[in-house]
Amino acid sequence: MTHLNDYVRALVISLGTAIVIGCGGGGGGDGGSSGSSTPQAAPSQTPAPTPEPEATPVVTAEPRLTVNDLNIAAENTLESVYDVDVDIDISALSTQKAFISICDNTAAEGDLTQLDFDKCLIKSSLDEGKGRFDLRVANHCDELIAVIWIMEKDRAPLSYTLSHNNQKQTYWVISE
Repeated sequence: MTHLNDYVRALVISLGTAIVIGCGGGGGGDGGSSGSSTPQAAPSQTPAPTPEPEATPVVTAEPRLTVNDLNIAAENTLESVYDVDVDIDISALSTQKAFISICDNTAAEGDLTQLDFDKCLIKSSLDEGKGRFDLRVANHCDELIAVIWIMEKDRAPLSYTLSHNNQKQTYWVISE
C-alpha cells in the first residue's frame, strides 16, 4: 500500500509540474526563449481610473396628499368600466346566417387586418340579422368596432365603430 501512495503522490506532483510549466509559470528568466538573452521590458500598465463617487441625490419632501385633498366631481363614481347595450338589426340587408365580433378598436384604428379577434369582447351569431348584447367595457377602451360577416358569397364584412363618450351607460344601435 505504501508503494501505491508513493506512486500516486509522484503522479500528482508530476502532473502539477507539467501544468505549471505548460502554462508558463514556475520559472523566471528568459521565459523559455532560445534566441537572444536580451531582457525584454515588461509592458507598461496604465492604472485603471479611479471611479468618482456618485453624487448623493437630493431628496425634497413633498407634501403628502390625503383623501380629503382629492377633488372628485359628484357624478364620478370612480368605476373602471362602462356598460354598452348593443342592439343589432341588419335584417333589411340580409337574413342569411351572420356572425358578429365586437372588439377594442383602439390599436387597430378600423383596420380589420390589425384586429386581434382572439381578444374580442364578444363573438356570436345573429338570428335572422338581429341580436342584442350587454357589454361591460374597461375605461381604457376608447373605441369599439363591430364586425359583421354575412355568410353570402363575395360579401365583404360590415364594420361599425362606437367611440366612448365617458358615460357610464351607452346604447349602440346598429341597423340598416
